[in-house]
Amino acid sequence: MGAKLLCVGDMHLGRTPSGLSEGLRQALDASLLTPARAWEAAVAAALEHDVDAVLLAGDVVDDEQDFYEACGQLAAGVSRLARAGIQVYAVAGNHDVQVLPRLADALPQFRLLGRGGRWESATIQGKDGGEARVLGWSFPSPEVIASPLPLPAALAGPPAIGLLHCDRDVAASRYAPVRSADLLAAPVDAWLLGHVHKPDPLDGERPIGYLGSLSALDPSESGAHGPCLVEVLAARVTATRLPLAPLRFEPVEVDAGGLSAAEELEARFIAACDGLDRALALAVHRARAVGCRVRLTGRTSLRRDIDLWLGDRHPRDLALPKEGLVYFIESVANEARPAFDVAALAAGGGDPAALMARRLIVLERGRDDPERAALLRAARRRLDPVPAKAVYGPLRPEPLTEEQVASLLRDAALKALDELLAQREAAP
Repeated sequence: MGAKLLCVGDMHLGRTPSGLSEGLRQALDASLLTPARAWEAAVAAALEHDVDAVLLAGDVVDDEQDFYEACGQLAAGVSRLARAGIQVYAVAGNHDVQVLPRLADALPQFRLLGRGGRWESATIQGKDGGEARVLGWSFPSPEVIASPLPLPAALAGPPAIGLLHCDRDVAASRYAPVRSADLLAAPVDAWLLGHVHKPDPLDGERPIGYLGSLSALDPSESGAHGPCLVEVLAARVTATRLPLAPLRFEPVEVDAGGLSAAEELEARFIAACDGLDRALALAVHRARAVGCRVRLTGRTSLRRDIDLWLGDRHPRDLALPKEGLVYFIESVANEARPAFDVAALAAGGGDPAALMARRLIVLERGRDDPERAALLRAARRRLDPVPAKAVYGPLRPEPLTEEQVASLLRDAALKALDELLAQREAAP
């Protein structure tokens, strides 16, 4: 005996997903891809699986300004669940610290745990006579620099699920930083976390990790998203992902080698979408829309032509309907390598093209190479102050990783080299 729970990560009601192309918007009603539609699918799954409760791990609402819109969307789902005898429990995250308590006060059958940053527990009665405990903590303010752990001793006891919005293993975080060691040491049988939108597998004997966003909110949130079906049994807790999101993004590689003209990429983009559709054909759930994040690979002498073509006629206009869903091109990154010999070009003297080729060779070296490290440090001195500017403050940008800096430099170097070689060929 035990209890069955449907657990939902960052929902962000009120937000419009980014990365939706104009081609997609012409082929499909974009309102079908919102967090509200993902919430409707989650509610339907809770009813289908006859769960005992629904748990929401914070950032249910995207912003204080979304109160009225989110209230109607959340209330509709809560009412459907309430009619089936299903209680909804939630904790507040950094986005909805003000609005979620107001929604909880306005909606019966919606209980907010851990108001004011104080741990709180609730007991859930299973339909088969079992039970589960849920321990929750809510953000008391938009920024919390201290860890909410450890749990108060009074909350220790029978098997329990920890529900927490937090930043795991990021010591300097402003969003409730916690250590994995403290999560492991806590007397609970599972931790269901919110805040990070990339879902964790949650497939261990003691599930601990992020539920992830309920549906993709921007192109970086690739792969399948959806709630988790969690079963609390006497001996263990199991978690199963239900990939119900209406929108997903997928990385796709397209070989640019062998092109005689940049326009030929159009047919390769269509073929890539067809290939992705075949790969996803056996998926448990088919999304309403799939955004392809294309990365051009291979070697080509048309890198510059490709960039010009992409700027003039962007494939984001492409939308391919496929049996109830639409594939679209979200972005194209031209990472194809030049057809010429970079090493030979680098050895060719001291002109700008040779110097740029040498920089490319340095960037391809290993992480321990001192010349590469110096190049990245110099780039950081220029790049790191940019996110700190006031205009970017509301976006809360994360610092660039070493590989992201290297990728930016590599892309800029290839574009500059294409231009330099074009100028060299055009010179009398």
